[in-house]
Amino acid sequence: MRKLAICLFSFSAAIFAANYLLPAAWLLWLAASFALACILILLLRQDWMLGFALICFGISAGCLCFSVHAMLTMTPSVRLDGKTLEIEGRVLAYPQVYDNYTRVEIRLIGEDLPHVGMFLYDNENVLAEAAPGDTVRCTVRVKRGDQRYGEYDTGFLSRDVYLTGRALSSPERTPGGFDLRSLPAKLNHALSAKGDELFPADTAAFMKSLMLGDKSDLYQDDALLVAMTRAGLMHIVAVSGMHIAFLIGLLQMLFGKGAKSSLLCLLMIWAFVLITGSSPSALRAAVMQSFLLLAPLVRRENDPATSLSVALALILAVNPYAACSVSLQLSFSAMAGILCLAEPFREALNELFSERWQKRLHFVTSTAASSLAVLAFSAPFLLLHFRSVSLLSPLTNILCLWAVSFCFCGGFFSCLLGFVFLPLGKAAAWLCSWIARYLFLIAKGVSSISFSTLYVRDRFSVIWIVLVYALFTLAWFSRLKPWKRIVFPVALSALSLALLLFAIHGRYSRGVGTISVIDVGQGQCIAVMAGDKTLVIDCGGINDARNAGEEAGAYLRSRGRKQVDLLLLTHLHADHCNGVSRLMEMMPVKEILIPADLEDEDNLLDEIENAAERHGIEIEYLREDSLIFLGPIGLQLFAPSGNGDANERCMCMLVSLGSYDMLITGDSSKTVERELLDRYQLHDIELLIVGHHGSRYASSGELLGSIGADTAIISVGYNNYGHPTYETLERLDAYGYGIYRTDLNGTVEVQVGDSYGEEN
Repeated sequence: MRKLAICLFSFSAAIFAANYLLPAAWLLWLAASFALACILILLLRQDWMLGFALICFGISAGCLCFSVHAMLTMTPSVRLDGKTLEIEGRVLAYPQVYDNYTRVEIRLIGEDLPHVGMFLYDNENVLAEAAPGDTVRCTVRVKRGDQRYGEYDTGFLSRDVYLTGRALSSPERTPGGFDLRSLPAKLNHALSAKGDELFPADTAAFMKSLMLGDKSDLYQDDALLVAMTRAGLMHIVAVSGMHIAFLIGLLQMLFGKGAKSSLLCLLMIWAFVLITGSSPSALRAAVMQSFLLLAPLVRRENDPATSLSVALALILAVNPYAACSVSLQLSFSAMAGILCLAEPFREALNELFSERWQKRLHFVTSTAASSLAVLAFSAPFLLLHFRSVSLLSPLTNILCLWAVSFCFCGGFFSCLLGFVFLPLGKAAAWLCSWIARYLFLIAKGVSSISFSTLYVRDRFSVIWIVLVYALFTLAWFSRLKPWKRIVFPVALSALSLALLLFAIHGRYSRGVGTISVIDVGQGQCIAVMAGDKTLVIDCGGINDARNAGEEAGAYLRSRGRKQVDLLLLTHLHADHCNGVSRLMEMMPVKEILIPADLEDEDNLLDEIENAAERHGIEIEYLREDSLIFLGPIGLQLFAPSGNGDANERCMCMLVSLGSYDMLITGDSSKTVERELLDRYQLHDIELLIVGHHGSRYASSGELLGSIGADTAIISVGYNNYGHPTYETLERLDAYGYGIYRTDLNGTVEVQVGDSYGEEN
């Protein structure tokens, strides 16, 4: 069996290399070369070289599989990029309906089109009532699926979606009849609707995500989402082996263990996988559990490594781009960690207790060992994709996993009762919701601990992570007793983390202060840190997969900041404040200041006011010019003039750290800039935050020449406005400004000494 594992892991490794390392033009040549090497090794007829032959065969097959798949899917899709076409497609899933558009996943079925997946965007919301199996026809503007926000992105490809299209004509929808292929999606939809009907409003989104993997409503609950993320509990709402283990445990408890029970379990786990959307993590678990259940029936021994290799190879053979799926990488790395380290960790932890206490603490030690094993292998992927890792996830799992099993089984039991007799289903859902609220309480409690999550935003954190792995590796291969191999590196890691946090806090507390223009995409978020005071100016971004509030909160926490003392909003456009509510969840905010009587074109004020009220945060409204001192930070606030559109009525400000001054004009136009110069003495300024993200309608030559700054920072990301414009860049250069841009330089930090600033 291990020979099969060697071959299949080599196959999978080749596909990962094709996604991340190898040029496409090399793949067929590599496939042929390794195939030839495999044949030559077999001709030598040396038993000890069989392993090398299997590796060569696996690599050859992986390169060939990726190349053929790309030619059948991605190559014809790229040819359609930018074209306007009449398309016809079959709806695969229920649509995602947003305020001003609907997104529906379809598979193209026209004769002259590649039969690939497409996300179709409908601005008229005609497709809001579409159902799986329906047929859609319309004229669309086609874009390739591997481009998102102006950058190469494999997120859609990993979901087998190769094109996106925006409907240019009103879509025509033809309802489909009964279609067995659509049945799982319809069952999912029915269960989701029943969950909304049965569960209270505060638990419905969580229960649906736990049972069905549908996190769309959970993503709307900023408070719960942030708490679960920081506590390391998001894995419980990603359908995986844990859920399938719960399902099998319930079935075996009801029907016993035997051949018939195993066959029933097989049927139910694959039905569950199909209903929940066949995510890579669910497919991995289903394949491995199938091997485990079938092994006794066919009188063979189950080999976890082989079943893991089969699961990975099957998923990648169907869609090689799935190698880029975060779900797949986390699921397989977590399982690899359990297979390699869970049992040694458990034995080491058991040595800390007497035999009697080992039995009493079996759940605690087993859960802690599995959690540590998962963290050891999955942490690099968490850091790669999310730049953060929950340090207290083992503790959270010990406190929560028993409750998760009750919630999962109780949720499905409630839905089944609800289909039979609604009041009884609601009663069961009411009881189940109290267990869910216990999970919320634990998540919020753990997430409130300041060091619960490590946010990696600088090289010092990376060095600490490398040090932790080095400590555990040295301890593991040492002659220490097993329990010491865990206790010693854990203690040294905790001590070094404390020293790291102390060093980071010292770095951002020395000198006069630090100004940071945080990279939030096409938007603006500026943090000013001086002493123990933290000021944030704006918090919003668009055309970016990241949430500005989450980025700002993670950045500030990575710098040792525990709260925001004052949040200023220049105006109420989404690219300046759509991340405010998430920022409030990421860390405490003491006070918010907003210009009075602003137009709320993006309908964000109610959301901000409701979030502030929920957190007990006071909102002040600026009506006239003000001078504010926030510890060593000086603020001269210029009230909006009251004329023109929302951009014309931005709050502008001069921020001072000692003798170092920074001018922020928001999205103000040249007209407003001229008024500022007429009303105020704005000279000898060191730093300019370029107005309106580098628009040609801001940062006039008159302003640039008058303030006399030497550094300009443009907060900008992918956009369709042409920001920053050529004219603005030329003006800045002509006036001798050093230019930094968040789209090119990332987050820009200015550390202000006694008399100067240094850009990093």
